Amino acid sequence: MSRRLGARSAMSTFEGTSPAEATDTSGPLHTTAGADVTVGLRSRARRRAIVTSSLAAAAIAASALSGCASGTDALTNAARTTTNSVSGAVGSVTLRNVYVAGPADKGDSAQIISAVFNGGAEDDSLINVSSPSASGGTAPSPSIIRPGGGNIYIANGSAPTLTGLTEDLVVGDEIPVTFTFAKSGSVTLDVPVEKPAPGASAAATAPATQATAGQTTAATASAGATSTELPATGATSAAASAPASTEATPTP
Repeated sequence: MSRRLGARSAMSTFEGTSPAEATDTSGPLHTTAGADVTVGLRSRARRRAIVTSSLAAAAIAASALSGCASGTDALTNAARTTTNSVSGAVGSVTLRNVYVAGPADKGDSAQIISAVFNGGAEDDSLINVSSPSASGGTAPSPSIIRPGGGNIYIANGSAPTLTGLTEDLVVGDEIPVTFTFAKSGSVTLDVPVEKPAPGASAAATAPATQATAGQTTAATASAGATSTELPATGATSAAASAPASTEATPTP
């Protein structure tokens, strides 16, 4: 009888215990263990939440960096006209895809292929090109670069030209070329010699321009152009006629 009464007394004591007393560390061992398990589970949940948040932040950052890189590569590839060209900038003017159309022999002329953009608020002009590898140079046509726009010079007679080459220019060579602008100043680039893009000629010859009724010639004499500019093919006059021009406005 004493054993049964003791068991009943213990059960009565446990059943009468309040929730606050059940979690008391001074209480029975089994209630303390239950509280420890609850605290442990909460700590693990917090750690998992922190780790998950950190991984998510890292994934977002990596995705953003990857997007920036791919965007830059896409723009670079879209602007590239040859696998070997250089770029530069001075003042408000930016030069892209610059290379010398070659090969060219000593004493000949060589055109400089390029895309020139004006990021300023006023007109600027490419008034001269020069190089230690040439005795002279001529400005392009047109030479004026409008603000917010640009000119693309290809090997069709409109490009700036190095004249009187003092050495043979071989594809793969690099020569220093100085570009002089009316307002932005001068910049010197180490420009590679490359074959011109398909459809363009490496020879620095200017196509003939012929005016028709109701039309005016689009070619005008460029600022800073010298007498080294080649005349139009089949022209009877001794004066050199200005080459045709290519003008483009880049998309923002």
